[in-house]
Amino acid sequence: MTSLSVFIDIPEASCEKENLLDKAFANDTNATKVFLGQRVFLSENGHPWVPRPVQKVCLQLLNDPTLNYEIEQGLGPSSFIDGASKLVFGRCNIALMENRVGGIQTLGSTGALRVGAEFLVQWYNTNVQKKAVCLMLSTCDEYSQIFKESGFTDIYPYRFWNRKTRCLSLSDMLEDLKKSPDYSIVFLQIACCPTGIEITNKDWLVIATLMKEKNMFPFFHLKAQGLASGDVDKDVWPIRYFVDEGFELFCAQSFSTNFGLYGERVGSLLAVLRSNEVLISVRSQLERILHVKALEPPAFGSRLVSTVLNNASYCTQWKESLKLAVRRLMLIRAKMNERLKVLGSWESWEHITQQTGPFTYTGLTPARIDFLAKEKHIYLKADGSMNITCLNPQNLEYVMQCILETTHQIPEEDSQSD
Repeated sequence: MTSLSVFIDIPEASCEKENLLDKAFANDTNATKVFLGQRVFLSENGHPWVPRPVQKVCLQLLNDPTLNYEIEQGLGPSSFIDGASKLVFGRCNIALMENRVGGIQTLGSTGALRVGAEFLVQWYNTNVQKKAVCLMLSTCDEYSQIFKESGFTDIYPYRFWNRKTRCLSLSDMLEDLKKSPDYSIVFLQIACCPTGIEITNKDWLVIATLMKEKNMFPFFHLKAQGLASGDVDKDVWPIRYFVDEGFELFCAQSFSTNFGLYGERVGSLLAVLRSNEVLISVRSQLERILHVKALEPPAFGSRLVSTVLNNASYCTQWKESLKLAVRRLMLIRAKMNERLKVLGSWESWEHITQQTGPFTYTGLTPARIDFLAKEKHIYLKADGSMNITCLNPQNLEYVMQCILETTHQIPEEDSQSD
């Protein structure tokens, strides 16, 4: 027998950017280092935030002698899908009343994206030879791999952020979508989008009109419903509007952030279709993909979410927890803007207070981000986004001082080419 491994020619997989950031921070021995690239919503004590009613229900389920740990069969517990659907679409939604809404439990929203992509590459619009996906430019690297691994070959990034104005660039977004093929699948992130940028209802009307003209298919990504505005209904207005406009659509829903259940991987893939007959067929294919790919999710997390959503008292308490969390986010944003002004910044940081959710696009260029990491031991993502829940009374002043010094050391016009 040969002494060489049959896997000797396999190259080492390239490390994801987020993992590289984690490693760089971990290897930094400076005592003042600050990590602003966390993916989880942190409480004031620096630990992952979990709403109080979720903690209560967790203990209740753990001590319930009637529950077992059998694998959930089929599409996931009906009470979970029912509660998740009503949370997104509203109890009186026409599609729900016509029994055209359904879904499956998934391994978080990432699992929902993967199952949805697997389904779409097989079954979406068979009259189109090449199926195209439109992804937000800032998150294209992160999500394109999911669609590529599922079989999509045509990925069309669309612009979303204007670095100069530090806000939504609707004209660029519409221009890129117009250039994309008709019948494209458009990946739309709402409610705590990684950029923190809020699209107004007026803007959504324009986006929906264009997508209807081009027969595009909306694939929404709902990561943290309730943590953008503090109102679970307001955060999903765009989805409900698209339903009212007659779109068929998919929605990848996550309960990691708004329930604090990161380790439980609780998510769903929800679908709104033309009829119940179509829904039954689609759900059967989604279930097949779950089984074949061995992507069946665990039961405990969905039981917890289902208990909260289907209990009026717990659900009210949970919604109040979201409002309190959003007030804290608004306070952090206001303090960031205030401190930069007081410290003498000649650049405007108003965009920070205009954004929503736990993430914000700072507008810092790659050169400035690199300077912060190497000279100030402050780490944030390469696109300039940061998790503002990583800021606290102990580090906020230091971080703001370092950002100010960075902007003085590296003028914005000198770093645009990066």
